[in-house]
Amino acid sequence: MKKIIILLSFFLTSACSMPISIPSDSIKNRLPVGSILRLTQTITIPADRSYMYIANGELKQLKNYNTVDIYHPYCTIHFHKESTQKRQIKPDSFEVIKIEEWERDFGRILNKYQRYVKGGGARFIKTSSDAGGPSIVMHATIISLRSKNQPEVNELVCGHWNDAWELNPLTLQEMKSALGGLIVISATNAKNI
Repeated sequence: MKKIIILLSFFLTSACSMPISIPSDSIKNRLPVGSILRLTQTITIPADRSYMYIANGELKQLKNYNTVDIYHPYCTIHFHKESTQKRQIKPDSFEVIKIEEWERDFGRILNKYQRYVKGGGARFIKTSSDAGGPSIVMHATIISLRSKNQPEVNELVCGHWNDAWELNPLTLQEMKSALGGLIVISATNAKNI
């Protein structure tokens, strides 16, 4: 019996330490550094914000609540910092200089603990990590951008939320669906973009 417990412990700890594989159709595997993202229309970012939501090819207004269905692919385009002034991102070409995968477990969700809190200009769902119920996870792909005309625009973040066992990184096709014709992807050094 003791040998079985030791063997099970070994397999469980080995499984936990195995690297998470990123699917071959993920953004990170399909969008090479050096690709160009072309913004096709002006995006106005309100005062006291540093980002704007994009979903289903449309800009989503920022209100006191999230206007985006976070369980479906969406993106946010970001300035380096917030400003007390309204600002615009003009149509331009942005070079992809780095791509990172990011995952965060927001704990267990129990509706009576759910509330929106303001932290650094962003809205997050505050959850209790010991509240029971399913764990909610956000997976994001962070695409660092560079433009000589608009150096204050620094990244495009695309992702979605789901239960931990159902969550995968967004595919490039899902990212394109979220961006629609608002941001067009072109990569001269990649196949099947």
